[in-house]
Amino acid sequence: MKKTICPRCGSANVKWIIPQVWSKWVCHDCSYTGPVIEADDMLQKEIQEEWRLNKDKILAEEDKRAKDIEMGIEEISDEEFMEDCEECLSEEELDKKLKELDL
Repeated sequence: MKKTICPRCGSANVKWIIPQVWSKWVCHDCSYTGPVIEADDMLQKEIQEEWRLNKDKILAEEDKRAKDIEMGIEEISDEEFMEDCEECLSEEELDKKLKELDL
């Protein structure tokens, strides 16, 4: 049976943050925020084991990346930006709008 879990730690203790933004969930076990995944028991156990073994390393890498982004050393990728932007237009939609505006 599939269930909704955190992709970071495998916990099912996730809640939808804002109903208008379907991809924003929070994990109450590891503080992850973002989209969740549907998984069976086997995948959930694999993720939980990976988290258990590598939690400190994963958190340190995420913390370093967040600091690098904040300091301008690293940028957020276009894909990551698009995930955070529910109202963003696709390239085709944007091209169509620009053509309509004659730009």
